[in-house]
Amino acid sequence: MFTVDVSCLARRPLPEVFDFVADFRNAPGWQPQLHAVRLDDGPFPAGTRVVEIHHFLGRRVEAVGDLVQWEQGRGFTVQGRSALLKVTSRYRFAAQPDGTRVSLALTMDPRGPARLAEPVLRRQLRDSLTASFVLLRQALEGTRAVPPAG
Repeated sequence: MFTVDVSCLARRPLPEVFDFVADFRNAPGWQPQLHAVRLDDGPFPAGTRVVEIHHFLGRRVEAVGDLVQWEQGRGFTVQGRSALLKVTSRYRFAAQPDGTRVSLALTMDPRGPARLAEPVLRRQLRDSLTASFVLLRQALEGTRAVPPAG
């Protein structure tokens, strides 16, 4: 098991940043490895389950995530699972003098044969999330176009 921490500072107000990130339909626009998102029950927090289709290490991975904690404007936690992984994604938001800090602590627990690939998974995940948070900041600040949610 390991945790990867990433964050960015977006020069946008906290409510706007929170609403954008918490609407998982926006995620494929700033997470290149995320191919598609399905919210069967509607957007969070009303919809408590999200299905994500990822491309990770050259493979298609479908992960189901459940909302397990929600604090409007402060943060939320999603626990996800796929055939070989358990993942906890803990998002936190904090107002700063010049914008909003978005932080993610992603804990991954590889299972079975995926445990053998843990060093590669850790490095790939760190690099992927770091790049995604650059894109997130650009999307929030309007320097990168993101397709509308929906």
